[in-house]
Amino acid sequence: MKDCLFTAEDINLIFNAHLNSKLKFKNVALDSREIKDHGIFIAFKGKKNDGHNFVQKITNKKNNLAIVSKNAINKKNIIKVKNTLEGLRNLADYSRQRSKTTIIAITGSCGKTSLKNLLSHTLKKFGSTYAPPKSFNNHIGVPYALANLSLKNKYGVFEVGMSSKGEIDKLASMIKPDIGIITNIGPAHLENFKNLLGICKAKSELIDSIEKGGYIILNRDDNFFNFLKNKAKKNNVNVISFGFLKADLQIKNSVKKFNNKLLIKVNNKVLKFNIKKNNKIYLYNIAATIAVHFCLGHSLYRCRNIFQNIKPTEGRGNEKLIKIFNKNIFLVNDSYNSNPLSLTEAIHNFDLRKVNAKERKIILIGDMLELGKKTKFYHEKIAFLVNKTNIDKVCCVGPNMLDAYNKLIEAKRGFFIKNVKYLEEELSKILKNNDILLVKSSNKIGLFNFFKKF
Repeated sequence: MKDCLFTAEDINLIFNAHLNSKLKFKNVALDSREIKDHGIFIAFKGKKNDGHNFVQKITNKKNNLAIVSKNAINKKNIIKVKNTLEGLRNLADYSRQRSKTTIIAITGSCGKTSLKNLLSHTLKKFGSTYAPPKSFNNHIGVPYALANLSLKNKYGVFEVGMSSKGEIDKLASMIKPDIGIITNIGPAHLENFKNLLGICKAKSELIDSIEKGGYIILNRDDNFFNFLKNKAKKNNVNVISFGFLKADLQIKNSVKKFNNKLLIKVNNKVLKFNIKKNNKIYLYNIAATIAVHFCLGHSLYRCRNIFQNIKPTEGRGNEKLIKIFNKNIFLVNDSYNSNPLSLTEAIHNFDLRKVNAKERKIILIGDMLELGKKTKFYHEKIAFLVNKTNIDKVCCVGPNMLDAYNKLIEAKRGFFIKNVKYLEEELSKILKNNDILLVKSSNKIGLFNFFKKF
C-alpha cells in the first residue's frame, strides 16, 4: 500500500494486540471525517463531541482501526486502552523511535507557524518533508503530528508551544529534535510567569532535548540571546545565530530600503535571496530557514529563488482584495494570533506601508490574552505606539482593548466594542472604498472566524 504508516505488526507490538497481520494503515486521525480507508481513529471526548459516538461508523470499514477507552458495540478492529491520549502517545513514541528522519523543532513567542510553513516549503526541494497542516503544538497536537510521520520522510518540521513551565520539556522530549529553533522571547503567556526571564527559561527547555552535537538556531538580536547561547554551550549543542546584528547569518538589508532581495552575509560572503515581503519578523523567519539549510549542508545557492512564491497562511499576514459592505477593501489578515511583540511589529510594518491619496490605513485590533497583571500595561502601550504612526483609524474589539482605546488620540479613534457580535454594524459605518484594513487579534476574540468567509 502507498504511504503505509503502520502495519498490523507495528500495532500489535505497540498495544499487545492481535490484529489481522494483513492490515496496514496510512493515517492517524482524531476527527472521524479524516478517516476514509486504512485509517487509525483515536476516539477522544471533546467539549462538544465524543469520538466514541463515531467508532461504529469508522469500523464498518474492515480496513480501519479505532482506539477507544470505552466499550464499543463492534468488537472487530478495536483496541481498548485506559486513556486514548496515552494510546496516541504510544503511537507517537513508536513512530519517533523507529524514524531516521531529520527533525526540526520550533518554539518562540511569535512566528512559529509561519516559520514551520517556510521550512516545509523549502525543505521539500531537498527531500520528502512532513509538517503538520495546522498549529499542532500542544500536548495533543504534538503526538498527533508525530504519529503521522512517515518512514519515507527525510525531514520533519514541528512546532512546540507552551503556556507554563515544563510543557516544552515534555513535548520536546517526545520530538527529540536534531535541530531546534527559538524565534524570539516576548510577553506571550505572561500570566503564568513572573517576568520575561521566566518565559525565556521555559522556551530554553527545547535545548535540553537536542542531542549533543546537534544545533540550536537563535535570534542574535533577541535580548536573551546570551542566556540561551550559554545554556546551549553547557549542553554541548552547537549554536547558529541569525539577525541584523553580527550573526552567523547576518541580514544586511534595511527594512525601510527594500527591493525584493534579501541580503544575508554567511562565511564572509553576501548571498542574495529573492523575496516579496519585507516585514521584520518575515525577514527573521527567512534567515532562520536559511540557517536550517546551512546546518544541513544544503547549497544556499539553490535557495536563492525558493521564497518567491510562498503565500502566507490564512490569518497570519495574508493579503487580498475583498468586497465587504459593498466596498472594495484591501485586507491584511493577521487575525489568528496576537501578543505585544507580534502586534508591535505589525503596527510598525503597517506604518511603513505606502499609500496613495485615495487610501486610508485602518487597523482593527482585538484583545491580547494571557498577559496576567501586565494586561493593562501592554494594551495601553499599543495605543501610545499607534498615536505616533500615520495610521488613520484604530478600531478596538474586546474588554481589554478599552485600555488602549482610552489612550488613543481623538483623531485616530474609530470605535470600541466589547464583543465581535457587534463588529459588522460598527465596521460598516467606518470603512470606505479603497481602505487598507489590517486585522490583528488573538484567535479567541473571533476576528479570524469573522474574516475567514471573505
